Amino acid sequence: MTALHGWHRGEQLARQKHGIDKIPSTALLYTHIHADIPEQHSSFYCSNIQFLPVCILDGTQRPWISILAAADGNIGYIQYPKHNTLTIDAKLWSGDPFCEYLKNMGGKGNSDLIGGLGVEVSTRKRNKFAGRMTKIEVNKNAVRIELVANQAVGHCPKYITVRELLPYPEASCFVQEDKPHLTQDERLSKDAINFILGSDTVFLGTTYSAMADESSLFPSHLGLNHRGGRVGFVRVRSSDGRTVILPDFPGANYMNSLGNIEATPLASLAFISFTTGDILYLTGKARNVYGAEAQTIMPLQDTFTEIYVTGYTLVRDALPARQDPAVEIQPSPYSPPVRLLAEEESAELLVQVPERPTALLTRVVVHTPTLATFEWESSSPLLFSPGQSIIMEFSPFFDSHRQERQISDEQTSSPIKEEFIRTWTISNASQSESRAFSLTMREKPGGKVTGALFDLVRKLSAEHKVDILDNSRTLDLRVNIVGVSGEFIIPPFKPHLPLIIGAKEIKRLYWIAGGIGITPFIAMLAALTELTYPPPVDIMLLISAREPDVMLSLISTAIKGGALPPYLSIHLFTKEEVSGAYPELKYSLHDGRIGASFFKDEKLHFDAEDHEIFICGSGPFEESVLRSLAGAGADLGRIHREGFAY
Repeated sequence: MTALHGWHRGEQLARQKHGIDKIPSTALLYTHIHADIPEQHSSFYCSNIQFLPVCILDGTQRPWISILAAADGNIGYIQYPKHNTLTIDAKLWSGDPFCEYLKNMGGKGNSDLIGGLGVEVSTRKRNKFAGRMTKIEVNKNAVRIELVANQAVGHCPKYITVRELLPYPEASCFVQEDKPHLTQDERLSKDAINFILGSDTVFLGTTYSAMADESSLFPSHLGLNHRGGRVGFVRVRSSDGRTVILPDFPGANYMNSLGNIEATPLASLAFISFTTGDILYLTGKARNVYGAEAQTIMPLQDTFTEIYVTGYTLVRDALPARQDPAVEIQPSPYSPPVRLLAEEESAELLVQVPERPTALLTRVVVHTPTLATFEWESSSPLLFSPGQSIIMEFSPFFDSHRQERQISDEQTSSPIKEEFIRTWTISNASQSESRAFSLTMREKPGGKVTGALFDLVRKLSAEHKVDILDNSRTLDLRVNIVGVSGEFIIPPFKPHLPLIIGAKEIKRLYWIAGGIGITPFIAMLAALTELTYPPPVDIMLLISAREPDVMLSLISTAIKGGALPPYLSIHLFTKEEVSGAYPELKYSLHDGRIGASFFKDEKLHFDAEDHEIFICGSGPFEESVLRSLAGAGADLGRIHREGFAY
């Protein structure tokens, strides 16, 4: 059930100023915010994260971010004892805003509102919640917090830097600077500014204070979000030494944080050093800056949030978890170059972006008028696991075809360049580095990139130049490769050992695909087909499709046109007629969609420890399948989902 009745006044204003209100597909995004904590989220909080940033209010209603973690830095300090309730057993360290909150507890202006964001930094998994604290118990330097959530949503992973964290129970916090109320003439210290400029991650806390006449529909709440980028993406104005500029990069288009700031112009920030455990807490007055004014202050940046700091605290050696020095961090491939302020000496400080590889279109295989496989050749070798995705930037294609356009934000009269960054699952497999990769994609109605690619295919077909589709190099269609990403991959096993039927080591995998969501499974099947021995897996592939023959053709190609492997069974769900062209696949045909009755009738053993479930498809498809699986007793915490929320 959705938690919201629509966009509150601040979110409406942010959507208008940002131009998001002109995109019909974003109008009902608020319905994705749940009133209940989904089981996947509760399992995530309890089993995946080593620290939890939460937003709280001080006695003057300013938001602050507190960092909650176990004393030993391990996972498991959060519990889910009952519906919509989380309990957190956390260590308190000097200088953390929650210590000040406890001093004021029960006093004037005290609020029980809380917002939180969990990030598993090793995988980019993330979820957030908002609600109220219902019970707080303090025992020396430890606190137990009970909270009831009334909002829950998955958070955009686009700019999260991947890093491995290790417990660090030896942390011994001390406060270096504590200035909760800055005077008009005070500035941030040099250490604080350097901390900001040296960060690739920041947490943003916001507050929405409802007016009396709107509180029934849009009650007051706190929000917490993640912002990430290249080191130095957050800037500080040298003119006053206390105004922080936080650029806003394109994301999931909820506009919750910007909307809260439009309605209640306050914000908090928390910067964490994962190498030293140091934390910088800030709070201040906030405003969003758009269009021409934004470009004047931060050239090339169309939107940012400006925080005029009114208080800050800098603590050292606080976080009881540290970055594993043996594992290299992985910056997000989506992060744009650092954008400096106009008042900075940009000629000397510009961050250089490494040259990225390009991809040349080599072949197009048309399956239907709106479904095709585009084959590419990279300018440098790529390493990708079956099921991973490739991120591509298509502006060179649009530049060469003079198709790049601009949209005008009526609120700001500022030209906003359209983004041409897209993500697709790679539909082929390679055991080593390879320059060749394939993308099986469907034309998206109104889609700029897929629309342009399929327009090109239609044009060549109309001009009877289909030979160019089979060898597309002559088109010289090149685009940029941003990177390879994704955790939706085959579980590890020992491929060099022969399969022993009935062995306990066999892992049961349920692959559930909605239409074009079959692409990661095609790549996985292609990889399994290359193994010397049959893999120690038992795979049930469920496909819901409007083009059943195309899906069967893709499977046949993945297994090299051979007989169905003994470890694979296929269930095809469709309302369309099937030609019967692939009898060797021995699929079971079902009329209609994948429903709860199938899982119950098949008596699948979801309680076993040796199974994993993978789902890939549209949002509504995934939600429908999840409900069916839950009804059949599946552990939703063991489900892997693939989808692109950006």
